[in-house]
This record gives sequence, C-alpha cells and structure tokens, in this order.
Amino acid sequence: MALFTLGPVTVYRFGLALALGAALALALLAWQEKKQGLKSGTASWFAVLVLPLAVLCARIGYCLVSIDWLLDRGLMFFFQFSRGGYMLYGALLGCVLAGWLTGKITRQPMGKVLDAAAAPGALLIVLGRMAESLVGLGYGHDIEEWFDPFEEKAMIAWENPELLYRFPLGEQNYYGVWCFAIYLLEAITALVILIILLKTKKPRPGGKFLLGLLLYAGMQPLWESMRQDAVLKWGFVRASQLFSAFAVLAVLIISWRALPPGKRRPAALWKGIAGILLSCGVIMAMEFALEQKISFLTWMRMDVCYAVMALGCLGLIFSVLPAWKRAYRIEE
Repeated sequence: MALFTLGPVTVYRFGLALALGAALALALLAWQEKKQGLKSGTASWFAVLVLPLAVLCARIGYCLVSIDWLLDRGLMFFFQFSRGGYMLYGALLGCVLAGWLTGKITRQPMGKVLDAAAAPGALLIVLGRMAESLVGLGYGHDIEEWFDPFEEKAMIAWENPELLYRFPLGEQNYYGVWCFAIYLLEAITALVILIILLKTKKPRPGGKFLLGLLLYAGMQPLWESMRQDAVLKWGFVRASQLFSAFAVLAVLIISWRALPPGKRRPAALWKGIAGILLSCGVIMAMEFALEQKISFLTWMRMDVCYAVMALGCLGLIFSVLPAWKRAYRIEE
C-alpha cells in the first residue's frame, strides 16, 4: 500500500519499513565498528557498498530462481525494482561481497568486517520479517482448518480459535482468511540469533558471521515449509530450503579448512557431512509426509511432521557446531 508520492517516486509502507530497518542496522554497525576493533571509516565503506550490492544480488537471485516467470514478463522486469521480487540469500551474497571489498579497501581481514556486520544483519532480518505484516505476507496454514478435527491436520482440536485471529499471532491472506503468522516465528528466530551474536565473546575473524549463518540457515527449512504464501520453488523443491542446506554445508567446510593443517581430521569432516545428510533426509521425509506421499507415514498429523522437522533442523546446526567451535575458539 502506497503512503505518499513525491513526483515520480511512490513510497510504500513496506519499503519505508525496510529503509528504517536498514538505517537502524547501519547504526548498530557503526557501534560495532569500535567494539570489533575495526579501523575508523570501515562502517561507512561497508554501508556504501552493501546497499547496492545486496539489492542487486537479491534481485538477481530472485530472477534466476524464477527465470520462466521473468521471461514471461520480459527481461525489462529485472530493472523494475519497485515491483518487488528479492531473495534473502541473494542479499546475503551481496553482504559477503561488500565485506570482501571493504576489507580490501581498508586493508583488514574480510572476516572482521563480516563479524561486525553479523548482528546488524540479524537485526535487519527481524525488522524485515515484522514488516511483512504490512503487506499480508509471511502467513501459514488456515487457523480454522488447522484445528478442525475433520481436517485431521493437528493433534489438538479447537472449536473456536478466534483468539488467534489478531496481530501478531494471526495474519490475513489475500482472501481475508486468518492464518498463522509465520513471519513472527522467523522474526523471533532472528532476534534470538541477534542476542547470541551480541553476547558471543570475540572469536577468530569470521567466526561470528559463520555462527549467525549457521543458526539462520539451520532453522530456515522449517519456517520455509510452514509458509503458504509466495515462496520460490524449483518444481516441488523450495529454493530457500535448498540454499539453507548448502549454506550449512559451506559453514562446515569453511570451519574445517580454518583449522591448522595438522588438526584437519577427515573423519570429523565426514561425520559432519553425514549429520547434514541425515538431517536433510529427515526434513525431506517430513515434506513428503506433509503431502501424504509416504504411505507408512500417513498417520502423522501436520503438527507432528513439523515437530520432527524441527528436530531435523536442530540436527543441521549440531552437526556443524562442533567443527565451528574447534575452528573459531573464543579468545579469552
């Protein structure tokens, strides 16, 4: 919904909320500059670089995943930034590029720059997810159908769940139906990550950023599965879930390679990979169980499927966390 128009520029509520969120994140970054021991001006360089790079990469990521949709509307749609269409993992890639360039310009390790940007990034995700309520995004299953005993979706029946028909517990979809507010769960997850990053003592350069990425990517498959609104897919595969798995694997490999050559035990690496594959297998099985495509799992209600999927997401995190701890020991 548009707030006001200034000549050819139309300002929307969601865009304004994201802009304010970005301003707060950059303010936190400026505060982190001294705390992380960065050179003066590092936050300014990162701010100048990250805004265009994050937007551009987020747009590229969205269009690559939705290439057929893009071709139907014409390639010029790519340049119509005000019409929406962005991918968070694309924005994350833009942040990494900005951190690398900032490190080159200021002659500092890229890891130190990204560590300072980790908590501000989590803050921006918190505010960005909450802003989804302004445009009716980030909703899950129909609340009434979820608790209806005849639908057999949940183990608990609730005859009149109108108590949940309000912000922020519920969110109305395009048709005015009250659904679960998944954006709130994603915002809470990002808030927990923000607190953890702010409280984490100074690890080796790059440690905070990788920890934040691991925690976010580890839990995102669950929230992405719960979303029932516009999600990016390749066929039946949700793109964000796939990118999350690759992000978790990347954290494992980077952490393993960060160890001194004499301490890189191949067995530890393969143990982590096995844990990731097993956890991904559990998540995939629950995705098929949700669609009743596995005959011996048809007894599972959707809430049970999501509970098991949550355990799979925790499995992703704890499969990599030991490797991260060995590589990025906290400085005493």
